[in-house]
Amino acid sequence: MAVNNFSTLHYIIATLKNYDIKHIVASPGTQNSSFNIQVQDDTDFKCYSVVDERSAAYVALGISQEINNPVVITCTGATAARNYISAMTEAYYAEIPIIALTFYDPNTHKYNLSPQYTDRNISQNDIKSMSIHLPEIKDEIDKKFVLTALNAAISRAVYNHEPIHINCPASYNFEVKTLPDDIWKTEYIFEDFHKLKEDLNNKKVGILIGKHRPFKKEDEIAISAFAKNYDAAVFCEHASNYNGENKILIPQFRLLNTPELKPDIVIDLGGISSTYINYEILNNAEYWSLSENYKYSSREDKKMKKLIVGRYKNIFTELSNKKTQEENYFKLLKEKINQISINPMPLSTPFAVQKLAKNLPENCSLHLAILMVVQNMNYFKIPKNINIVSNTGGFGIDGAISTAVGQSLVNSQKKCFCVTGDLAFFYDMNILGNRHIKNNFRILLINNNKGYTMRTNPYFEKSWGEKSDPLITAAGHYKNGAKDWAKSCGFEYFSANSKEKFELQINDFCNKEYDKPILFEVFTNTKEEKQGLNILRNSFIK
Repeated sequence: MAVNNFSTLHYIIATLKNYDIKHIVASPGTQNSSFNIQVQDDTDFKCYSVVDERSAAYVALGISQEINNPVVITCTGATAARNYISAMTEAYYAEIPIIALTFYDPNTHKYNLSPQYTDRNISQNDIKSMSIHLPEIKDEIDKKFVLTALNAAISRAVYNHEPIHINCPASYNFEVKTLPDDIWKTEYIFEDFHKLKEDLNNKKVGILIGKHRPFKKEDEIAISAFAKNYDAAVFCEHASNYNGENKILIPQFRLLNTPELKPDIVIDLGGISSTYINYEILNNAEYWSLSENYKYSSREDKKMKKLIVGRYKNIFTELSNKKTQEENYFKLLKEKINQISINPMPLSTPFAVQKLAKNLPENCSLHLAILMVVQNMNYFKIPKNINIVSNTGGFGIDGAISTAVGQSLVNSQKKCFCVTGDLAFFYDMNILGNRHIKNNFRILLINNNKGYTMRTNPYFEKSWGEKSDPLITAAGHYKNGAKDWAKSCGFEYFSANSKEKFELQINDFCNKEYDKPILFEVFTNTKEEKQGLNILRNSFIK
């Protein structure tokens, strides 16, 4: 059953109307019949009938060039859409905004000898700038995806004047004539950024930064000035590489858990976040996204009110007020966060990265492997001027050590640290034998003898507990540790299996000069890992 009895095509029609797209060139057929019957009697649309899809697409080109707005072309399944290719090629190279709306029977696929089935998942690169394949809406998750994808695609046609393709499941519901009203629309802002100031007045403003390359100095200065003007909070993780003003670590904000401290408007930039808890910041906030390259990315399918396109420096400089806003949002958050107290933890991943954070030298490089390492490190401050990298783009286990080695090769005078769990380390351990590695490279290996992150999943743990160890967490593979491998590769090796031994060695690991690369292996166990994580997540305000 579709959400509120509305099908995917109802959301398409409602979104087209929301973007004020009026002209439709329709070709006859069965799979697009519900769409055609719905729009033909709707006075918001101007519909034209053209039997031959090849001609229909060229007719749409003519209409679009005359009205300077997107035009919809729609057809049934089978080979009908193949006839759009010539005109869509012209639209691509001429930058004419055609919306090719094709339909497919959701009960068919290429493995069941279905009549009139054609695979539209792949098509030529130069017939559209974007192609989305929409599911039947069965629940709220489907609906959120459909609305995000529709806004990403249709806004591209409206604002970038590019052809796009939407593949929609056919629906033969001819009874529901109304349209859903729980839709949304993204507004593109290309210039006159200062006009947005009025929307920001008297609001609790947050800037959310995911993974990001090191900021240009001028961009970080502009973001900092904006944050100070509006007393905005800049919600970050370490891989954001933001070292400007008003910085709040995302997991620390989570510990506050106070609804009245959540922002009214969130300005989002950067890539994928490793924290998994951005929803607590986004929640009910109005959501704006910044892009320097027109990329449309809505975090967690959040309703994107505005996509602001331009250089960070230009955007934040124009948005800044001459007079500081009297909201005291960041000031209040900072006061609360300064009251957070973390009880002593046993030897565990959070304990190890907490101590590492306090001992890291400035101007070093730091690579954080996924997943427990990067998430736990985000609870703790580290010195400024540290270049931080984490492979959270694809978010896979691969290559943490190799990436850190690459960082270490660039400047042999600069210490380069890699923090990793045992599975990620042994997955990539062959790189330790590379002849280019120098004495500036240091690895902190936290060996809990399994992929412990899976044991922190409350659903897994409640259902399976230790039963997940044989296959899910891959426990027991590397119980003898990395000592022999590290020494055979020319590394200085030392280890710790207690808090006392770890604390005796962590400062030397971070700051003492050695004539070899270093591997510091810390042995933890499941019980103390669980205790440490629980203490961290249940930290309290004094």
